[in-house]
Amino acid sequence: MNKEYKLFIKNFINQPNIIGSIAPSSRFLCSSMLKGIDFNKAKCIVEYGAGTGRFTKEIIKRKKKETLFLSFELNKSLYENLKAYEDKENNVWIINDSAEFVKGYLKRLGGERIDYVVSGLPFTVLPKDMAYRIMHHTFDILENNGEFRTFQYSTYYLKSFKDLFPYVNLRFQMINIPPAFIYYCKKTI
Repeated sequence: MNKEYKLFIKNFINQPNIIGSIAPSSRFLCSSMLKGIDFNKAKCIVEYGAGTGRFTKEIIKRKKKETLFLSFELNKSLYENLKAYEDKENNVWIINDSAEFVKGYLKRLGGERIDYVVSGLPFTVLPKDMAYRIMHHTFDILENNGEFRTFQYSTYYLKSFKDLFPYVNLRFQMINIPPAFIYYCKKTI
């Protein structure tokens, strides 16, 4: 068992209401989540629930230097593991706080709108009022054609996403533990 997996399991046992899964995301899920993101044109990318950094590392590798990247991780232990990726000169900010406060951080760091949000938040285990606040704040600060991408282990929030976003496409990634539904939500006006 590698270091990343051990760290994830330890934190899942300690905080299942925040972690929401028994294993880190697979490289296949990561590939599906990031497929089609235009890293050349994106001015701002945000990640919610960075966990052990599977998506974080890939986004940093692919983004342009001037692209603002904010990565949120609420769990202190996982955040401490991710902190090494922070690179202010390359606009990479690792934040130990709830995604609920994305608007304030975006404003503080000079961003206006977000092109892409990549989320690993376990909406089904979050308090409902918190989940809805995060969804609505996200919608509010997305660019007009911005995208919110999240994976979940059920379709429980499908109707909520469809009520909020004009376009929602649901896919399924079998090669993950557990297999995951991927929601591609687009804000079009």
